[in-house]
Amino acid sequence: MSDPQSREDSPRPDPLEGWRILVVDDQEDVRSYLLAVLADAGAQICEAGDGHEALRAARRFKPDLITLDLSMPGHDGTATFCDLRSCSETEAIPVCIVTGHAEMRALIYDRPARPPEGYMDKPIDPKRLVSTIRRILELGRRRRRGSSPSS
Repeated sequence: MSDPQSREDSPRPDPLEGWRILVVDDQEDVRSYLLAVLADAGAQICEAGDGHEALRAARRFKPDLITLDLSMPGHDGTATFCDLRSCSETEAIPVCIVTGHAEMRALIYDRPARPPEGYMDKPIDPKRLVSTIRRILELGRRRRRGSSPSS
């Protein structure tokens, strides 16, 4: 039997500690699942249930990354993605598309906007979600460091 004290003493790495992530999905159960996985990985999270709410939340919350479902009623994920990319406040935020419809991928890549930084099909494997988001965030961090002027 393992000692519960030793488990508490050893720090558990939180791969998304310090990162702010906005989760956008119209299905409450999917959104709750993604929020739980990302919060368990240490991320600060915010949620939106539709495209218009996502745009407001992105401006207010200023996330480091947005997970975006494409199949949403009303202002769908494709329109929301294009709006995010065309707004100066949100254009630089990395987006990871999370969708259950593989055929939707072409809709997002056929736009004149810069393509998303990541893409995942549902159902979502929690370890793959965290590692993909971590990779996107770390790549963005390295690019920003590389493009910053030397002191």
